[in-house]
Formats: sequence, C-alpha cells, structure tokens
Amino acid sequence: MQDIQKLESAGDYNGVINAVRERVAKDRRAFTDSSIKAWCGRRWRNLFINEAVKDETALKAASGGLFSFGDKRGDRQKIAERYLRGDGPNEWNVEMPLAQVPALKNVTLLFCPGMLNGLLPVRAFQEALPAIEQKHGWPILRADLHPMRGCEANIADLEAALERGTGLAADCSVIPADRAKKPGDVFIISYSKGTPDVLHLLVRHPELKSRVRAIFNWAGAPGGSYLADDIYNSVKDLPIDLDQTPVGRLLTTVSPVIQTESMRRLPEFDIKTCVHDVTTPVRSAFMAEHRDFLDGLGIPFFNITGSTNALEVPYFQIQGVNQLNRYDANNDMQVTQDQAKVKMPMATDLAMLHGHHWDVSYSPFPNRMRFGSPHLDHPFPKEAAAMAMFLLAAELGLID
Repeated sequence: MQDIQKLESAGDYNGVINAVRERVAKDRRAFTDSSIKAWCGRRWRNLFINEAVKDETALKAASGGLFSFGDKRGDRQKIAERYLRGDGPNEWNVEMPLAQVPALKNVTLLFCPGMLNGLLPVRAFQEALPAIEQKHGWPILRADLHPMRGCEANIADLEAALERGTGLAADCSVIPADRAKKPGDVFIISYSKGTPDVLHLLVRHPELKSRVRAIFNWAGAPGGSYLADDIYNSVKDLPIDLDQTPVGRLLTTVSPVIQTESMRRLPEFDIKTCVHDVTTPVRSAFMAEHRDFLDGLGIPFFNITGSTNALEVPYFQIQGVNQLNRYDANNDMQVTQDQAKVKMPMATDLAMLHGHHWDVSYSPFPNRMRFGSPHLDHPFPKEAAAMAMFLLAAELGLID
C-alpha cells in the first residue's frame, strides 16, 4: 500500500489507478486498507466535480444567482464549495486524469429506492438515470420496492428484479412481464430505506454475493433514523385497518407531500412495520447481529452521505433538522452521518455532500407541490453523482 501512497504523492494518478485496480483484482478485501479507502474517496469526489461542472442548473445555484456579481471563482471551485463538505471543497484544483467511459454490457445497475417510493411528486434520480441510459446505453433497472412495508417483505420486490428482471425501467415506466429480462451481475445504488432492504436481502440470500459487484449506499439509512423513532411511537398503538383507516390521512404523519392518488398495492401497506424497521433500535440490533456476516460476503460498500441545515430545507422539515442537530449538526434532515453509513471493514466512505435528503436524489418538485417552500427546487447535480458512481466502479474493475 506504500506504493500507492508514493505514486499519489508524486502526482502519478494513472499509476495509482492501475495499482489499486490490480490490488482489487487480486483480492476484494483490498478495500479494507485505509490507503485504498482514502484514494477511493478522493477519486470519487474528483469524478463528481468533473461531471458536475457540466450541469448548468447546479452551476447556476453554485454561483449564487443574483449575488454572483464579482465572483471570480472558476466553475470547479464553485461546484466543490457548494456541493461537497469535509475535504471535498478544498479539492477543486486537484488535476486527475479523466475517467475512461466504459462500454458496459455484462453488468446492470439495480437502483433500490427508499420509503415513499412512488408516493412523492417525483422519484429518485427520475431524470438522471434515463439521461445516462440514453447517452451511454448502459442497462439500468429500478426495483419496484413497496413504499410502505417492512424490509423482509420488500425482499420479494428485490427478488423479482434480480431473478425475473421485473420492476421499473430507468424512466420509471413499468416493465411489461413479456419484456422483462433477468439481469446477470449487478451493481447497486441504494437510497434511504433501500439500503436496509438490500441488507436484509443479502442476509436472506448470501448466494447473491457472486452477482453483486458493489453497493453504493446513497444517503441510506442502515442505522435507522431518530425521526422514525418518534413517528413509530406515534403510530404503533393505532388500530390500523386498511379497510377502515384513511391511509392517505395517516401517511401525512410521515410527510405532508405524499400523493395519495398515486397509492397502489394498497393491500400490502404495512405502515407500522415499515417505520419500525427504520427505527434506531431495530437497525442497530440488525447490524450488531449481521455485520460480520455481511462483511464476510466480500462485497464492496461505498457510503455517500448528505449534510444540510435548518435554513436549507422545506419549512415542514425544519423541526426534524433541529431535532437531529442534537445528535449531529451534519444531518441530512432525515439521518445523521452515523446512521447513514454502513460501518464494517468492507465499507468505504466516499463523500459528505452538501444537500438535504431529497435534494441529493429528487428532481425539483412541481411548483404546485412546494407548499410555498423555496427549498424543493433540488439543484444538486444528480446525474453527475450517478455518473461518478458508474465511473469509479468501472475504474476499480468492479464492473465491465
């Protein structure tokens, strides 16, 4: 590993890329080394900046709008300082080689969304994934995870995607059964509750380790959420009968922007279990029991988290941010940094983003669904982030 450090110190980034790829090819547990972890983080952030400067909306937001007069910063600096935290804002002037865009044929991206999937005005990566698919022809499949049931129940939706290729296309359209095609190997991007769902799948089906090349835990909730603890305490004793209870009204305790007309698979709704499964005691107990087993599967995990403050979120989320601030001022309005990370030797931290839990994943909400909030425009460069995940995975030799 000292060779990697020497190569990077000398500015021989091509040498680092080749050396890391060779180590990973020999043994996936190379990701447990701190030098490789640190390199992966710097490289992903560099790739993200390279891609994000192409996003005009993100760049405009990073330039300060009306307050940009006299701003002499370059585009890379603006992007880094607006959308990255931690070490990221200081890395805008690091010149690394451009990534070679891969010709992917044998590996499918499986995107695993979170709670409320399909119930909000927009879906996660709604515009980013179709754009990437159209530009590069890479196979993309969305797991049609139920928006409101427990992790164990949602394994069925993940199995449907992995074993039959059923679910949603990149553009969120339903894949007809006669056009579904079982994917071969996959690499996974899991968002929010999608990460706990995926972890339950791997515990139930460890044989999938040969097909799962890598998992990018994107603003995930593997450690649960303190906010979910409060929501669960408010609903756990309610007598919920799907034939009698106005589910739409009940769901407003989770979020006021839920689109009740979008509800489907209503008989499968299990609100109590869904929220229960992302409480901190449940997630902590799950990881304590299964961490070593999951680490032993040898699947590389990559953590990418969000960070915001009460002045940057929709007004109806301010209370949640202030509550989480008691634990961590770098929360993303749903989870703290600690809760957002898969913590085990095979997990690598790539970046802390400057954006709230919805901003980093969702397109702008329609104006009529913003409830007067100025913070549902979601300028974070999501296509750039997804591209950086593709490019890093390919560069590391994890996908081909």
